[in-house]
Amino acid sequence: MEDKDKQMIQLINELRELRIRVANLQEREEERIKLGQAQAEGFDLYGVLIDTSPDAIVMYSLAGAIIAANRQTAIMYGVASVDEFQAKVKSIFDIFDEESKAAAAVHTSDILAAGSSKKQIYQVRVHSGETITVEMNSSVVKKATGEPKALISVIRDITDRKYLESEHRDLLQRLFRSERNYRGLVDNTPAGVYQTYLDGKILFVNQAFADMLEYGSPEEMMNVNSVNLYQRLEDREAFVAALERSGLLTSYDIDLVTKKGDLRHVLLSAVLDGQSIWGTVIDITERKWAEDALKESEEVFRFIAENMGDIVWILDLNLTTTYVSPSIERVLGFSQEERKNQPVETMMTPASLQRVRASLLQEMQREAEGADPGRSVTLEVEYYHKDGSIVWMENDMKAMRNADGELIGLYGVSRNITERKEADGRQKELENRLQRAEKMEALGSLAGGVAHDLNNVLGVLVGYAELLLLKTGEGDPMRRYVANIMKSSERAAAIVQDLLTMARRGVHTEKVLNLNDIIKDYQETPEFEKLRSFHPLVRVETRLSAGLKNIMGSPVHLNKTLMNLVSNAAEAMPDGGLMIIKTDNLCLEKLLPGFDDLREGNYVVLSITDTGQGMTPDDMKHIFEPFYTKKVMGRSGTGLGLSVVWGTVKDHKGSINVESEAGKGSTFTLYFPTTTEEISPDRMNRPAVEYMGRGEKVLVVDDVEGQRELAAQIFTELNYNVITAPSGEEAVKYLENHKVDLVVLDMIMDPGMDGLDTYRRVLAIHPGQKAIIVSGYSETSRVREAQALGAGAYVKKPYILERIGVAVREEIDRKP
Repeated sequence: MEDKDKQMIQLINELRELRIRVANLQEREEERIKLGQAQAEGFDLYGVLIDTSPDAIVMYSLAGAIIAANRQTAIMYGVASVDEFQAKVKSIFDIFDEESKAAAAVHTSDILAAGSSKKQIYQVRVHSGETITVEMNSSVVKKATGEPKALISVIRDITDRKYLESEHRDLLQRLFRSERNYRGLVDNTPAGVYQTYLDGKILFVNQAFADMLEYGSPEEMMNVNSVNLYQRLEDREAFVAALERSGLLTSYDIDLVTKKGDLRHVLLSAVLDGQSIWGTVIDITERKWAEDALKESEEVFRFIAENMGDIVWILDLNLTTTYVSPSIERVLGFSQEERKNQPVETMMTPASLQRVRASLLQEMQREAEGADPGRSVTLEVEYYHKDGSIVWMENDMKAMRNADGELIGLYGVSRNITERKEADGRQKELENRLQRAEKMEALGSLAGGVAHDLNNVLGVLVGYAELLLLKTGEGDPMRRYVANIMKSSERAAAIVQDLLTMARRGVHTEKVLNLNDIIKDYQETPEFEKLRSFHPLVRVETRLSAGLKNIMGSPVHLNKTLMNLVSNAAEAMPDGGLMIIKTDNLCLEKLLPGFDDLREGNYVVLSITDTGQGMTPDDMKHIFEPFYTKKVMGRSGTGLGLSVVWGTVKDHKGSINVESEAGKGSTFTLYFPTTTEEISPDRMNRPAVEYMGRGEKVLVVDDVEGQRELAAQIFTELNYNVITAPSGEEAVKYLENHKVDLVVLDMIMDPGMDGLDTYRRVLAIHPGQKAIIVSGYSETSRVREAQALGAGAYVKKPYILERIGVAVREEIDRKP
């Protein structure tokens, strides 16, 4: 009796220890379930899955050499880190005991042949020298060609489970044979416990099993045939058949049905004792859901990562790429293998790398100060393409953490925004050009208004000075004074013309000319010789195209443009240098980006290059603005030079491009549309007798009194009978009752009717009335419309006796 009591006590102690082990196993299962839930809710990246996996994951070569392992591998092996594990274990076969090593080698060949394997049980020696039992599932990693590249194994430590199973069989048999003594223990175990006959009749279930399947009590559940607890009859038959073959099953996966019809995924452990089955049940439904969710998440992630246009990536704390999606090849030209495990500094420009590092440090500081650890950061980064070009990417980055919440790296998505950046750049350039155009238009309007008023005043000075020269002989002491007045007035008029050119109101482009002739003529002028004497260290080379095509233009304004550009180039080289004046033909078949955009067509190109001081980007933004100059105002320029160049080019329907860098010189390139017309010889100065009047009656219409009086004096000197009118309305009123041989009509008269409206009214009174048009501005559409109605020549102010005299004489003599 005493021996029996000792045996009973020993059994109780063994069962108590068994209960503790079962509870520990259940606790581990619950931890896995929680982990699975957390992972299913958001950690869907490969790196997060691998590093937080409760199982060891090892990748190794076909020969067994360790390639990579996760954190759980080091924990299972009993070392501090993955690096230490890889340092101590060179081959996967080194961790097996002798019997398992041979089995693993054979099984590896089978895996390579089949591509994957079922779970295998091995004995593994850990770092401490102890032997543990593991469950190992392996697959083959293949190259793009389909050839095996490596193997990857998921290893689970089942030492405790195997220990339980080895002792569980005998204990279960003794337990259920001593049900009367140990019912209390069974009822309080967290696992389900049951006994059934092979035909399905339930002999016993504990409360935990009844609760698991949602029955009110064990007694209620015992009234149900266990066959009805299985989801499918064939599942139950397969379970019983497997049990009959081996006599013992452990951790058999199967689905059971609750009283309410819900499914519970369980692990059945069972012992066959004659015609009855004894066993335990562990509910792993939640874990199964988590595993399925993780598997589905992994598959979704794989599909998205491998098919999306954006690049998915993971970096460790050293900013080394641990994962990158296949889309990197489409975007950056590199394969996954070329970029995996590469430091990020080889992938992006130094400036972008600095921004990424600064952002990472800033985020770590913010977290240390209590900021949201889950926030994402967006950065625009420049990546290197495989062909050497730069690709702009928008990076959405987020911190990646392990199960303990420790920062282990970054993960994110990179989106190609190169086209957007280029579009933004084009839009910004268009906006800048629009702002420049609006500024030039506003300044041009201001300058044009001022120049118009000045032109009227200077026109009177030039005109009267010319009349005075006609009335003073060579020996007259006053002649020198009048000549100086004339010369100064002409210089002032030239400045006014610069303003009008800048305002794009003073350029005639009707004459056929050749830029080579303009350049050659300029190089023979005193102004060019004077420039050479001021800058003796500047060497000038001309490279003129022999077959240069003609253009339509104004020789005066093109000469002034050339003079301004040459003068600027010389002054940019105070210590000497080389200036190259070059012409060439250009057939443009597509748009040419530059300071402006050129359209397709044929152009004559004039370029002036210097090796001088160059310009800063800030100077480049303002060089064509009036009065913007780096020179000393009043000493070497007026600040209108490049504004005149810009206005002249625009009035010639051309374009201008500037290339410059501080300290490396500048190149101004001008493009002018060509013409197929030929150059006609200039007429020589005509003697006054050819354009003298014969007493014809001329009506001068001008709203400026000084201009009217000057015109009257000039026409009187030319032997015409002159009448003046201060406005278009007065001229019409006069012509209602009088006739004249010619009307000299100012185009711009403000307020009141302009020249075109006046001429229309005059024609209504005197059809076919002869007229010429005068103006201080360039020819406009209203001038051409007046000429279409019958008006003759257009004469630009200021009045020059020969020019206005020839125009009046030719119009009067013109046959209807």
